[in-house]
Amino acid sequence: MTGRPRVPDLDKVRFFVDEDLAGVGLGLMRLRNDVVTGSHEPVKDLIPRKDEEWIPEVARRGWVVITADRHIRTRLCEASAALANQLRCACLRPPARDASRWDFVRLLAAHWDAVEQLCARTNAGWLEVKMLRTRHRDYQAGRPLRLPPG
Repeated sequence: MTGRPRVPDLDKVRFFVDEDLAGVGLGLMRLRNDVVTGSHEPVKDLIPRKDEEWIPEVARRGWVVITADRHIRTRLCEASAALANQLRCACLRPPARDASRWDFVRLLAAHWDAVEQLCARTNAGWLEVKMLRTRHRDYQAGRPLRLPPG
């Protein structure tokens, strides 16, 4: 397959890939017709770039977010917006800090069924996706993340 990713019909979109995973998102757009990627067509001019601005818009559209930004769950303005707008989000957490796009794709593919189940939720949801497991977490607006020991 060559060229640009296909442009999905916005009425059929179910997943919004945050621009922090744009390479993964563009690959998914080539494979699926229900995925859009932040800062790329067809949502480039439709969805704002700042987290606190795109969160309400993406949630209003009912799209599930796929991101690597774990701070959305705890940073005050993002987590507050997520809770207020019932954002459903899957956060990919690969084992390596310097993870490649392929590492993120493998992680997402291994747990795709759990990510897809977020579509059925009617309330805010945060799914932490690690290689060996997934777990649902609560948004905790303003709560600092724990720092790794050492």
